[in-house]
Order: sequence, then structure tokens, then C-alpha cells
Amino acid sequence: MNKIKEKIHLGKSEDNKKKIDLSKIKELMNVDIKDIKAKLLKNSNNNKKKYFNKSEKKRKVVAFDIGNTSTKIVEGIYYKENLSVSKFIRIPTPKEAISDGAIVNKEILISRLQQTLSENSISAREGICTSNSTSIINREIMIPKVEDDEIETVVRYEIQQYLPINLDDYVLQTNILGEEKFQENQKLNVRAIAYPEKMARGYYEFLELLNLKPYALDVNYNALNKLINYVDIINEYEYNPKESIVFIDMGATSLDVNIYNEGVLKFTRIIKNGGIDIDEILIQMLNISKDEVEQYKQRNINLREENLSTQNGDVVNEIDDWIDKIEKVIQFYKNKNMGIGVDKVFIYGGTSKIKGLSEYMTSKLSISVARIQSIPKIDFNYSNETYESIDSFINAIGSIIRL
Repeated sequence: MNKIKEKIHLGKSEDNKKKIDLSKIKELMNVDIKDIKAKLLKNSNNNKKKYFNKSEKKRKVVAFDIGNTSTKIVEGIYYKENLSVSKFIRIPTPKEAISDGAIVNKEILISRLQQTLSENSISAREGICTSNSTSIINREIMIPKVEDDEIETVVRYEIQQYLPINLDDYVLQTNILGEEKFQENQKLNVRAIAYPEKMARGYYEFLELLNLKPYALDVNYNALNKLINYVDIINEYEYNPKESIVFIDMGATSLDVNIYNEGVLKFTRIIKNGGIDIDEILIQMLNISKDEVEQYKQRNINLREENLSTQNGDVVNEIDDWIDKIEKVIQFYKNKNMGIGVDKVFIYGGTSKIKGLSEYMTSKLSISVARIQSIPKIDFNYSNETYESIDSFINAIGSIIRL
């Protein structure tokens, strides 16, 4: 632990002399950018070759999805459109190490993960982090059609017209979604993601302190977007790309609602509720410890219709509140998209494991809801126990896919 303190202190000292080059962090964010043409136009011929070599090189990576209560780690390779995952690891996140997606206690997190990587013989030398946060800004905006090298400038101007933020504190990534005519003028439909620079630096330094080469920094809804476009089938459900599909990551402190249509993220919203709310209800009512809560939920909470009459009323009311908020998000999406409905809802993450939850949500939303239980087209090296919890690793798995 003392060595970690020295290393972190040294990193801070060096940072005062020579700050991490912002372009390095931005490069991590831009690995997934689909507008490759624009990227290439900005680079020389030599850089073109370097860029494509980076994408095509066969490399083993370790990806981290660090949540408030649990950390998911996967080791795998994405090469020539084939994805293989060799190791899955899940450990409790050290208390107060993460807050709203940001690393706030680097020392204790590094200590725990160094031990975990060693114990599990992780051999990858390059690292990826994927996260989500209410401080990450995601907007789909229309801008005048401009030259590629002017897009970021125009997007910055448009964002600052309606958001009271200093974009100098963010790493901005833009992605052209399409082009359309509006009032006789050609417009570009652009997805803009503004990632807090301080948070990005935190993950960059985190990977370096683990003696890993930072390879990419991802956002959960982007990692998921890549995964669903890669597999096409979930739970033997082969969905039509033109359908609107909702994916809800049901974590301990939030419900991350992401809606995709034609294989593209169309809408995202973070609901600040999660499994910890149920835990607090049960701890207070039953006078049990936090360690006993998980066992109690597995044994006693069952939302299937035949069991509802015997369930804890406060727990059911809490879940009803979640569903009500989810329904409002879906309705907002429908209104925003001229009545385009939702065809299917998939839930995943720790809280999705509540017995009967998918059936209960189906009855309340009048939309088919299913928990993700299988993902084809991926070469897994896993135990049966790991595969039963495969939905816990979806964000980390998706982040390995590089476009």
C-alpha cells in the first residue's frame, strides 16, 4: 500500500511539471469513432497506416466496468470481427472508491485490483475502462453542413447555447449519424458526447498505475451499442435492426435506460434508483445486516403473479416507482420520435436477477421484457456459474469490440 501511495504521489508531482497530454485522452475516446473518413483527412499518410494498424493488430486486452458496489473485469481479444473472452472476474468495489462513475479513491481501488489481476493471472498489457455518469453529456443535435474539420467547432458552439457548462473541462467526441434536408438547407445529424476531462484523466492514470497501457475509454451505452450490432441475437431472439429496442442496466444505484433503433443509440437516460433502495427498505424493516440482504432477496422476493400477495408491500411499491419512471422515459422517446413505439425491452445487471421481475415489468409496461441470459457469436471460456451471470459483464464485453 505504501508503494501505491508513493506512485500516486509521484504521478501527481509529475503532473504539476508535465500534465498528461489531453490529445492522449482524446485519442482513447476516439478509438470507436465511426467517421473514419474525417479522422483520416486530418492525418498524414503515415498516420493513416498507423491508425489502421492499431485497429487490426491482434491484441489481448483487459476491460474494467467499475460500478459503485461491484467491479466487472473481462480479458479477451477482438480480431478480424471475431470476439473471444477468456476470463470473467467480479469483485466488490471498495467502499467509497467510485462516485457517479468517477474514481474518487484511487489508492484503495488500485490496491484491490492489483491483487485481483495477480490472483487471476491476467496477462493482457493493455487496458480499457467503460463507465457511465450523470456528468457525461450525450446529445443528438442538428448543425449546418460544414467541412469535416469544422464540425467540432460548430458542435461546441451549439452545445454552449443551451448548456451552462465550460466545454474546456470536457473531452468532446462527435459522430455523424446522417444528413438530411431541413428548410431547404442541408443539415448534419451529429451525436456529441462530452466526457468530463477530470474523470477521463482519472481512468487514464488508473490504468497506468496498474502497469497497463491505456488503450480505450468507453461509455457503457456505446459498449452496448457495439455488442448488439455484433451479435444480432439475444436469448434466441433475433431482432430486426429497424426495431426500437430498450436495454436497461439495473445496477445498485441507477437504472440506465438506453434505446436503440436501426442499430444506433437514439435515447439514453439515467434513473437514480437501484437495488440499494430495496436493500435499505429491507434492512430497516427486518433489522438485518447488509450481508444478509442479498440472501433474503434471493430466497424471499418473487414478483411472479402467484406470489405477489405474499410480497413485501414497500418493496413492490419501490419497484412500481421504477417502472413508472421507465414508462415515462419510453413515452418521452415515443413523443420525440413521432409515435415510434418500442418493440422489446431487455434488462440486465445485478438487480435484474429479482425473481419474476421481467414478467412483472411486462404486465406493467405492456411491452415484452426479458432478462439477458445468453449471448451467441462470442467464443467464451467460462464456467457454468459465470455464464449464468453473463449479463453482469455486458458493458465490459462490449467495450472490447473496437471499430
